[in-house]
Amino acid sequence: MQFVFLLFLLLGIWELGIGSWQCVNAFFNDWSYQTICGTFNNPGPYSMFIVMILPIAWFYILRIKFFLVENYQYKLITILSIVYILLSFLVLPFSMSRTAWIAALVSCGIMTCLYISEHKRFVVGRGSMTVLICSLVLSMFLLYGLKKNSADGRLLIWKVSYSIIKENFASGVGSGYFSSAYGDAQEKYFRDNKGTEHEKYIAGAPDFAYNEYLQIIVEYGIKGLLILVFVISYSFYNLSRMNFQYRMPLIGMFVSLLTVAFFSYPFRNMYTCLLSSCIIIIVMLFSTEKACLRNMIPRYGFILFSLLVVSWKICSSFGHSGNVKTAYEQWALLKPHFDAEQYSEITSNYTVLYPYLKSDAEFLFEYGQCLSNIKRYTESNLILQEGLKHSGDPMFLNILGKNYQQLGEYQLAEQVFYKAYYRIPHKIYPLYLLMNLYKELHQEKDMLSIAYRIVNHKSKVNSLETEYIKNMVREELGKSFLP
Repeated sequence: MQFVFLLFLLLGIWELGIGSWQCVNAFFNDWSYQTICGTFNNPGPYSMFIVMILPIAWFYILRIKFFLVENYQYKLITILSIVYILLSFLVLPFSMSRTAWIAALVSCGIMTCLYISEHKRFVVGRGSMTVLICSLVLSMFLLYGLKKNSADGRLLIWKVSYSIIKENFASGVGSGYFSSAYGDAQEKYFRDNKGTEHEKYIAGAPDFAYNEYLQIIVEYGIKGLLILVFVISYSFYNLSRMNFQYRMPLIGMFVSLLTVAFFSYPFRNMYTCLLSSCIIIIVMLFSTEKACLRNMIPRYGFILFSLLVVSWKICSSFGHSGNVKTAYEQWALLKPHFDAEQYSEITSNYTVLYPYLKSDAEFLFEYGQCLSNIKRYTESNLILQEGLKHSGDPMFLNILGKNYQQLGEYQLAEQVFYKAYYRIPHKIYPLYLLMNLYKELHQEKDMLSIAYRIVNHKSKVNSLETEYIKNMVREELGKSFLP
């Protein structure tokens, strides 16, 4: 097991080294142009990866007094642990990931308490407990205030996700359909006037629930809940039977994973999903009970086989193997042509890639746009409706509505534009499309009503696009009142 810990530490130090170099570059250059994310494309999954390995290093720091009396492998791991902790103190604060900070505090705090209780007798006084609780509460408020809108956004996501669970608890909405179900549920939530003004302001179109427990139950229903209960309970049961020197770091890693899973999405990124799966398999299957060699070989062989199979499945599901990987590479070559609006030249290429990427919402959106721009509106709508099964983004509905408008299906276009608006009420583009629809239909009263809503709308971000739309609407209002 020490060899496994060594591998984890080396992986983490590699990522921390790259992150530290990025910190140094950011210090000597403009921070706004530098993201601390290692080899990841996102600081969130990067921080999760670092903090799930952190408990191994913390365990060896707690046992540093045994450094001189242990073997060379132990000494090497201890030295690497010191390096890991120092680099973590440098990188994690700049990642701005509250989830990683909380996971680090919770996992390392629990490990410290377990270590002290194992080696020393101690009594926690009432005063000490009060100080500890007050410190935790204060820390939570500070972390909440650091990115208040982001935290409120996650609370809204959890609230809407809970409403989905209540309606689909028996069977769930299906694997990979969370975003679509969420878009429908949030649209209903705001259409029924249940949302506050602040919730309308912070609403978005998330791909994840930012809580793995909620997302698993949303997608799989009661089956997902039972699997969660079994995995967590059996893991802690198996951990309780292990020797202390193996139990402690594994408890820390497992608690870190559970904490990260409560606030983020470790199973939605390939690398954090691989690490999370390794932790779960080791925690559930590893045993320190004495056994003869004949019994040990099948056990560890099964663990290794499980790791290989799960790793292959994860890589396949994220499109990093086989024909799907090739399709993603070909799609990447098409993107410059898509951005250059060369739709007629590349639509046939999208048609070829469709069988391999038909579950990717972004690909379906681009494909639907290509078809729409070359006036194949009916085919475009079929692709966009397929995309709506995998995404709750109202942009699908905007293009869908414009296609209906071009086909003369004005009532359907109106319905779709309203659906797009209620999904994210602080967006004004669906209202702008609706205003143009009423203008085409010569429904001046409805057009003016929507126009005034746009002009008086409080935007979340005063972007150039938003200002352009408002200026266009003001011009339209000016024309309407000219004699």
